[in-house]
Order: sequence, then structure tokens, then C-alpha cells
Amino acid sequence: MRKNRLIFAALSLAFLALVACGKKGNPRPMGLPLPRAIGDLRGDVKDGLLFVSFTIPTKNQDATNVSGIEGFRIMRSCAVCGGAFDIWKNIRLDDRQGYTIRDGRLYTYDDDLRVGVVYGYRVYPYNTKGIQMDGSNVFSLTWLKPPSRPSGVTAAEEDSRIVLSWEKTDDLSYNVYRWDNDVYPLFPRNPAPLAAAPFTDEGLQNGKTYKYEVRAVKVEGTRPFEGEGTVILATPRDKTPPAPPATPKLEKSDGGVLLSWAPSPEADLAGYNVYRLAAGKQEKINTSLLQEPEFFDKNPGADLRYVSYYVTAVDVSGNESNPSREQIIVIKE
Repeated sequence: MRKNRLIFAALSLAFLALVACGKKGNPRPMGLPLPRAIGDLRGDVKDGLLFVSFTIPTKNQDATNVSGIEGFRIMRSCAVCGGAFDIWKNIRLDDRQGYTIRDGRLYTYDDDLRVGVVYGYRVYPYNTKGIQMDGSNVFSLTWLKPPSRPSGVTAAEEDSRIVLSWEKTDDLSYNVYRWDNDVYPLFPRNPAPLAAAPFTDEGLQNGKTYKYEVRAVKVEGTRPFEGEGTVILATPRDKTPPAPPATPKLEKSDGGVLLSWAPSPEADLAGYNVYRLAAGKQEKINTSLLQEPEFFDKNPGADLRYVSYYVTAVDVSGNESNPSREQIIVIKE
């Protein structure tokens, strides 16, 4: 009996030692709320890189709000690096380097990949005390060579929009990205890959220069592989002329002709031009754009019996309106 009790005591001590040494997992303080496990770890091939991303946990397993996450250990495995999961990146949220967060999702990228090799990834959150939480789902893929940059990329600069074109290559589709204030674009402007050009980006600010990237996409199995992009700068131009000035009027005054009209309501008005038609000839008679809606012609032509005038409006982009209604005045009775 004594021998049996000693054996039982020894086994109990061994079991307690195993638990104390953490063989069952990372030790956690009793009662500490645990974040819900990350279940949407994935990888997207963009810009010739593998972007690994996941949603940052916001709720614990008991539905309370998550607090105290300090960072994430991202593990990677591959056949040419031993096959086991090893730490690939240790992302600390207070570093603000090596990752970006968009809409609650953390993105980082892998640019050290070999064609034909299978890679696997898994992420583990850890808190401010260094305690590692449960791991995420495993994401894996076989790395294949993404397509080359598109060629023949051009941009037509139109009013409030840019029209992009490029040379089509068989079995490829395309994504168009726009940089906003030098922020790296994670998502294309087009909602689905484009079979071919052109692509029109509308609602833009005239006079502002935009940076675009056109990238080719090749689907391997069910996975799209997107290659590096061809960059082009483009500036939409205001090509819409203002409305012509309204209600022009003429009257003789102090040996000349005073021409007046209603002020233009155009928000981007730069000024006015006045044209005189006499003896079959047309000429602009102001040397610089007029800022006020009137003009005094001191030399309408003393030998002419009739002279006519019209006015145009010019906007800040240099677009000139159609002529106003022409007005005729008798110079010599």
C-alpha cells in the first residue's frame, strides 16, 4: 500500500510539474479576458508582393471590449526554410512601421518569396505583459511569378476626369490605382478587374495632378496574381467655357462709345474681352482682360458710319465663351 501511495504521489508531482512548466500552453493570469481568435488571416498578391492581412480583434471571448493588445507575432513556414513555423515579423502597434491599418484591418507585406515554393502564415496577438494569445487560422499559398508591368499607358486629361488607356495582353485583366496625398493605394478604383482599356476616373479637381498605377492581373487557379504597376501622372483640365455675357448695351459718350453688360455669374471668371467689327474687320480692342463689365472705346473709327461690338467671358483656365449678342451703333449720321 505504501509503495502504491508513493507511486501515486510521484505521478501527481510530475503532472503538476508539467502544468507549471507550461507544456499545455502559454501561462495566463487567472480571469484575464481573452480576445476572440483571429479567423480571417489571408494573403492578396498586389503590386508584385504578398500582402498579409487580418482584422484586429475588438471583442473578447466574453463579448467585452478588447484592451491591452501590444502587438502581433506573425509566423511563417516554407519548404526551403525548414518547414516549421518561425517568427517572420513582430509587429508592435506603437512602432507605426512595417504595417498599415485600414478600416480595422492590419496589412503587411512579404517581398522575399521564391517561385514554386509553398508558404504558410499564422498570427498570434500578445498583450502588454508579453502574454501570447491563441493563434489565428493558417493561410498558405504557392508563390508564382506575377505578370509584368503594362505597356503603352496613356492618360487623356479632360474636364474633371482622366481617361486611362494601355495595351491589352491576352489572358490578363487590369486594376487601376490612384494615389491620394501620397498614401499607398491598397484598393483599385475599379470594383472588378478590367478586361481591357479604357478606364475613366471622374469627379476630379481640375488643375490638380493625380498619380495613377495600372497593374496587370493573372488568375492562377482561383487566385489573382497582380504584378507591379506602370505609373503615370495626369491633370484634369477645365475645358468648359463660361456663358457669354448678357444684355450688352452701347451709347455714345465724350467722342467715343461706352459698352456695358451684365456681370457674369461664373465662379471661375477671369475677365472679359471686347471685339469691334468695322469695315468687314474684327479685332479685339482691349489689351488685357477686363475686370469690370464695361469698356470705353475712344477710337471707334471717325470715317465709319456704323460700328458693332460683342463681348466674351474668359475663365481662369483660359476658356473663352461664345460671343454675346452683337450690338450696332451709328458713329456718323
